[in-house]
Amino acid sequence: MTASRRRRTRATVTALLAAVAALAAVAVLGVAGVRTLADSTAGRRAEGQLVRQTQRLPFTATGLLGVVDDDGRLTSIAVIVLRPDGVGGTVLGWSPSADVSYGIADELASLDAIWRLYGVDALLASMESMTGLTFDVVEVADQRRFAQLITPLGDLPSDLATPLADGSTGETWTEGDQTLTAPAAARAITAFDPGVADWYLDPARASIWEAVASRVGAGIGSAEPAPTDLSLPAPRTMDELLDRLYAAAVEYRALPFEPIDPAEVPSRLTPDLATAYADGSVPSVVVQDRIEAVMLLASVAPARMGAPLDAPTVRIESNFVEADVAALAPFDLTATQLAKAALVRFLFEGLNVVSIAELPDRPVPDVTQVRVADATLIDVVVGYDELLGPIEPSLIDVPIEGVDVVITLGMSFAEHLRDGG
Repeated sequence: MTASRRRRTRATVTALLAAVAALAAVAVLGVAGVRTLADSTAGRRAEGQLVRQTQRLPFTATGLLGVVDDDGRLTSIAVIVLRPDGVGGTVLGWSPSADVSYGIADELASLDAIWRLYGVDALLASMESMTGLTFDVVEVADQRRFAQLITPLGDLPSDLATPLADGSTGETWTEGDQTLTAPAAARAITAFDPGVADWYLDPARASIWEAVASRVGAGIGSAEPAPTDLSLPAPRTMDELLDRLYAAAVEYRALPFEPIDPAEVPSRLTPDLATAYADGSVPSVVVQDRIEAVMLLASVAPARMGAPLDAPTVRIESNFVEADVAALAPFDLTATQLAKAALVRFLFEGLNVVSIAELPDRPVPDVTQVRVADATLIDVVVGYDELLGPIEPSLIDVPIEGVDVVITLGMSFAEHLRDGG
């Protein structure tokens, strides 16, 4: 593929997916909160006017790692986010069968099919659209390369969620506990069975990533935490990114999904994408949980979240914790459900949610606080009472870079949900 065609393909895919993903807001998830903001420089004078002091969201390095089998099929996708201090972090597992429109478009397009038809540029554009992230490092690794990337961890004690079988080699892996060498883990994560929809193998592949996270433990290697997130240069290679990831504890999360009936898939594929299944394999497409993705990524990588919609950018703060049983029990709610409800409402309203944070050390307000960075937004956010119930709008004392509205959920929101609002 020529460079110009690759650029056109990526631009076309990016525009299409941004429009479609903006419509997709479904399902629910749990909260993994970023609990700190880094202070920027103090307020300063410019042209005789006082500029208010601001805060900024912690910057995090990101990577996108795809894994392919010997026939070039995409069998695993990992979104990697380091902690702000540059060591350890979060790995979010994406299904290669994921539909890039979250099931909203009439036509289906799985990430694997896009990869096989258009290559890494289109895959990257699709993942940027689906996640809202920009990525510092991108690599699609074959079996040998993936084994090399996980070799520093040594053998991986694994608990496979389901059996695995590779149709081309005949190699099998049983369900349950076993120890895999790096080459064996690479063969297992790239196993492919043309006789079943590929999403059946995703839980077992997720087990291998879980084994990677568990094997890292508290951290291995020599990478040291950075004094501040601004003192850490962006990683230039996947090796550098993973060296830092392995240096402290790693959390792995596999996004839940709903499979589309394989019998329905062929009629909804474009002719081009249908060629990806011309080998006779079962067409495999699933709908990932977008709310799960936004909640997690806006928690661990808020400074990297894009704002594609012509609307305010929003940070949701929840001072509730799961231990607040007494406070939330009368409403038949948990802290996680409360945050879910707020996120779903804002996404359906067409707002850009770029940050979600748990702040359990702060008191829960009686009435939801809505603070704006610009006084001209006060008239806009007054209407948020339809989403949140009673609110108290005000100008924020210290704005956060890139955030127009900060919402701190109060007891009034729980009451609003209870009363059917």
